[in-house]
Amino acid sequence: MKTKTISVVNHKGGVGKTTVTLNFASELAERGYKVLLIDFDMQGNLTKASGIINPDKIVETIALSMDKIIDGNPCINTKIFKTSISNNLDIIPCNVSLADTKLKLQLTIARETVLKRVICSIKRNYEYNFIIIDNAPTIEIDFQNSLVASDEVLIVTNPDVFSSAGMVSLLREYSKVKTYFSDDLKIAGVLLNNVDSRTNFTKGMVEVVKNKWKELKVFETVIPSSIKVKESQAMKLPIKTVDKNNKVAIAFSSFTDEYLKM
Repeated sequence: MKTKTISVVNHKGGVGKTTVTLNFASELAERGYKVLLIDFDMQGNLTKASGIINPDKIVETIALSMDKIIDGNPCINTKIFKTSISNNLDIIPCNVSLADTKLKLQLTIARETVLKRVICSIKRNYEYNFIIIDNAPTIEIDFQNSLVASDEVLIVTNPDVFSSAGMVSLLREYSKVKTYFSDDLKIAGVLLNNVDSRTNFTKGMVEVVKNKWKELKVFETVIPSSIKVKESQAMKLPIKTVDKNNKVAIAFSSFTDEYLKM
């Protein structure tokens, strides 16, 4: 199986990209797939959620590997960390050091391709089925790097006016990257997260998103809201590990089924 690289995106913060990334990845890992997470947000929330201790003190981050490329080092030995979640689930951490790397990128030749070159090196040295990149809420140079490095884009959004409205600029950037760098780049689909199906407003917004973006695949599975999500985040565990019968855990399993059948 060819390694598939997926960028989880939305340049609006607070839509739950990190939650989706972690739970989707852990579902894949549980099914026997080898999965590598790349935390590409300097807040390091995915790193923390994966059980990495003292992430702010880690030197061997994704930023360090990108710095080696920027500095012209042809031999990259990216440090990969095991997560506490599964033997099939690894991670490359991120912290505030990425801010300096973003500044360096501005003066780098072929700056949009630096992360892709790091990932190509990883693919040569490791056998992963999936590489999943958790992105910051931005459409800056790091976002462009993530898309250029990816095979697919998974858009995570909430069923509200502001989250869905922000997709316009996101899709504009996606089109630019596809045109100039990666003609094979595809949008896997739109996943609605944190859906409170009890309210008529939310039900209406789900339909609005599906109708407005009908040229895209909007996954039939929606991820419901639940207090268990915050509990699992506090415990640094996927929701399924905390409560496998919770509606969110069941939804992530259904979403993974739907994704794998595409």
